[in-house]
Amino acid sequence: MGEIDTIQSVASEFIRTIQDFSQYIAHQSVLGNTDLTLSQASQNIMDSWGKPGKKAVSFLFQGPKNADLFFIDSEGSFFNGKRGGLLAKILNAMHLTPESVFICNASDADSIHAKIKQISPKILITLGQRAGHLLLNINAPMEEFQGKFQPYNGISVMPTYHPSALLAQPVLKRKVWEDIQQVMQSLGLFP
Repeated sequence: MGEIDTIQSVASEFIRTIQDFSQYIAHQSVLGNTDLTLSQASQNIMDSWGKPGKKAVSFLFQGPKNADLFFIDSEGSFFNGKRGGLLAKILNAMHLTPESVFICNASDADSIHAKIKQISPKILITLGQRAGHLLLNINAPMEEFQGKFQPYNGISVMPTYHPSALLAQPVLKRKVWEDIQQVMQSLGLFP
């Protein structure tokens, strides 16, 4: 029995190492370090380690484990492309950098809840309807809960539109900026 426990312990640690390495590669890519690249096939293998027999749900995240601000991204775009550029501009307006916040994708509720518990941020921001539904366990249209702080286990949650929605409908930028100003007020980020 002890040998089986040891094998399972080593296997679990190996899986955590692979997952950490996968996150490191993804973070380096976001930072523009193109010397560390993996093929998509290799990335898929790394993401599925420890999940035999079922299709792996890819839970991606990046950022410091002591971040006060935690984003949940409905589309998993993080800081990539035009959507990511717009998110980086929003952070810049908040006097923050992508490296100072924690962000994850809204692909796996259990992983999100575990990360929130581990990090204990002061504020959560859900980007998009899917992320809001997942975290707040509601099923209302985005317009009904966007822009109003919601409670989640003693943490304030600000649901807002995803940057892709802002690119498609620039008129929403004002609403998002009002949401972000509420977050800045709560975090004391005004200069």
